[in-house]
Amino acid sequence: MRKLISFDLQPGMVTAEPVFSHDGRQILIPAGSHLTEQAIRLIQNWDIAFIMIAETAEAELLTPPPAENDPVLEILPDTMAKKVINFTCNLEEALFNVTDLFESLRSGGSIETAACRQISSKIARHLVQPAEAINRLLFRITVNRDRDYLERHSVSVAALSGMLASWMELAPAVVDEVVLAGLIHDIGKIRMPRSLIMDDSPTPERQEILRQHVLLAYELLKDVPGLPPNVLAAVTQHHEYRDGSGYPLALSGDGINQYARIVTVANRLCHIAEGPGGLNPFNIIEIVKGETFTRLDPAVCDTFIRRINDYLMNNPVKLNDGRKAKVVFLPTINPTCPVLKAEDGQFIDLTKTRETSIVGLTF
Repeated sequence: MRKLISFDLQPGMVTAEPVFSHDGRQILIPAGSHLTEQAIRLIQNWDIAFIMIAETAEAELLTPPPAENDPVLEILPDTMAKKVINFTCNLEEALFNVTDLFESLRSGGSIETAACRQISSKIARHLVQPAEAINRLLFRITVNRDRDYLERHSVSVAALSGMLASWMELAPAVVDEVVLAGLIHDIGKIRMPRSLIMDDSPTPERQEILRQHVLLAYELLKDVPGLPPNVLAAVTQHHEYRDGSGYPLALSGDGINQYARIVTVANRLCHIAEGPGGLNPFNIIEIVKGETFTRLDPAVCDTFIRRINDYLMNNPVKLNDGRKAKVVFLPTINPTCPVLKAEDGQFIDLTKTRETSIVGLTF
């Protein structure tokens, strides 16, 4: 086993250890993987300084195991752990493809519907898996305002848009187009400085400039051959809100395109997850409930809340007093206040106690 800097890597080399994200929480490339040119470019784009490469004899003995320090993988059966690893690898491959696409556009390249569809179809096939999409995209991936923010956010919104469309039982062809809309919903931002996109607290003046990304997207996409009209509508309307408070046209209610209503909810979910308390699913549900019938479409929100409740049942959570518990009952009227069973066997009804609260999931 030897340590190599990323710029000395060659196709065909085998990773001796898993390649992790900078926070150490996600596997980017499992141990035992044969490096391809694409994988090497991914490593370099992630600014990973070096990785451990196996010698020939070692490489023959290696198989891609789950990460030893990922608590989720430790408690999963091998088949499920492999699915998590595959999901993470597909997520990172999608990120690489989107980064490549956006960099080409920033350099003056043209937008081709076929190229965008190729990426979105991979996302639809590999990332629109409801349980994993929720777990990895919403509750485990913290999207920092770093150099890859726009690309990672675009992939997350695409996958979550597809998940919502699937849950709404829309036709497969429609799901594919919703994923495509989610993928390019912020494409107008490639015409803006990175410093503006990554600004966590823009002034009113900068916020107004940011709003122009919708119109920039329209100018980029309006004459692209083969782009479905509903996709273009979704991109230009994903900041329109049910109560008419959105932009750029202050559309309201059913006057907003259906694809746009789905992408808007997915976009909002990602923004909540990126903010304080975002890793707490009950916080996300509470915010979404509060914006249903005002900013967000009730049909899409109702679908999300009903289906996420199925996911949260029996899920382990951590409490504000340091204890761990499991969700044993989710009331229909107020699912953000479930009944829990703590490690010591005590049952906790959050509708009756204000001292105890859920602060997040345990992994």
